Amino acid sequence: MLRRPEAWVFVILLGSYAFFWHARDWNSASRLMLTYSIVDRGTVLLDGLDQQTGDIAKFHGRYYSDKLPGYSLLATLPYALAKTGLGLPPHPRNVAGLAYWPADYWTTLGTSGLFSALSGVLLTILARDLGCGPRRSLLVGLSYGLATPAYAYATMSHGHQATAFALLASFALLWREGQGRPALRAFFAGVLAAYAAVIELQVGPVSAILGFYLLALVLARKRKPARLGEFAVGASLPTLLLLGYNVLAFGSPWDMGYFHHATDAFQKVHSAENPLGLRGFAGAHVIPLLWGGYRGLFFYAPILIFAIPGWIVLANRREWGMAVVSAATALAIFLVNLSYPEWTGGWSTGPRLLVPLFPFAMLPVAATLAAGGVLTTWIAVGLALAGGVLMLLFQGIGAHVPQFIADPLLDVVLPLWSGADLPPWWVSGRFARNLVGLLMPGRLAQLPERWQGLQFAPLVVAQILAILGASRLTRRPPTLKGPADPRPGSNLGVDQE
Repeated sequence: MLRRPEAWVFVILLGSYAFFWHARDWNSASRLMLTYSIVDRGTVLLDGLDQQTGDIAKFHGRYYSDKLPGYSLLATLPYALAKTGLGLPPHPRNVAGLAYWPADYWTTLGTSGLFSALSGVLLTILARDLGCGPRRSLLVGLSYGLATPAYAYATMSHGHQATAFALLASFALLWREGQGRPALRAFFAGVLAAYAAVIELQVGPVSAILGFYLLALVLARKRKPARLGEFAVGASLPTLLLLGYNVLAFGSPWDMGYFHHATDAFQKVHSAENPLGLRGFAGAHVIPLLWGGYRGLFFYAPILIFAIPGWIVLANRREWGMAVVSAATALAIFLVNLSYPEWTGGWSTGPRLLVPLFPFAMLPVAATLAAGGVLTTWIAVGLALAGGVLMLLFQGIGAHVPQFIADPLLDVVLPLWSGADLPPWWVSGRFARNLVGLLMPGRLAQLPERWQGLQFAPLVVAQILAILGASRLTRRPPTLKGPADPRPGSNLGVDQE
């Protein structure tokens, strides 16, 4: 077990996510309130919880979540377990908005945190399939989970991380189908592809891309035609779940919370005719979404720069499925972000609406590492370290920086770490709640405010020691010469019963 890089990735990532307890924002609270209402009261109504968020729908005088129910339904299990095991009380009703509630921590860790760690595991496995050794596979999984904004959203109850896992897992099931039980794998690939859109409707184009990928495999005679039917049956289940929720909440399968926003700003964006609120492509936002301290993809996730040569590597190796699906997914999510009037993502860390594409961009990163030499690996380590330090700085101050700040790092994050006065609009403490601060509040309070950032030192030390241990224990063992097995997803793989 200690020689398996994916096991180390899971433990390191989940442990890192468990360290933080962020204050709510509207997006998180809207999803959490539906979870609490279902478990506590057995209803999808949010009456009495409506003061907890501005992201809310009002229909016939009653309150509902404005979000699709996918994340909230997933979160019912960890919340129910935590509530039962720890004796947590039901969420209070008819009270002013709460920044913190104990159930938020456990529910977020058991949903966003868990699925983010599992995404790191999948990426580690897929990196091995693409030719990375144990250490480079470890680098891929940890870079995704700790050196991109996935780190921030793994510690918040947004839908992005659960969505990313569902899409990546669906692709992995299709691409690695030669591993056995093809019918079952196709069925669950359909479930996951469709469920991703039940969490966040805007990834619907990616769900379609996965369906077309399976169709291409069938047309190329690499999968049997029956796989299409099994995928479709699987995809129908989350779709029926969504339609059933819409009937329960709004009386029609075609109605949803997006149509009934109670907040004026969102009423102007979303409607029954255009539920996602998409407009034409805003070309002026291309550069800010790719580079720069405001919302730049490569600024906040520098390791993803290696995706560009990675797509060329995949094409040269004729890994067309991996190359086309990962590139098409990244492009589809990017174009949706360009088309959304609230393209900045509001209070966030980095390009929030691009987060679901990160695992698909990490696939060509793995290809680059597999094809490169020692220098390539060390450059990747440097990029990962830069991204990791940046993410820890943002995590430390709560991971929420408003969209009206031109340069979040220079204008907010570094000043807060250096002890500058809190901005007048800052709604929480200087630093995010975390395990050290909660376990040793008295000793922490004795430190000057500017030195209270030392509370994050135990996390950094633990991460460094764990990564060094993982790197040493997962070294590639001596290999024996013998007949090579075809790589999963390669042109040699065929569908077998």
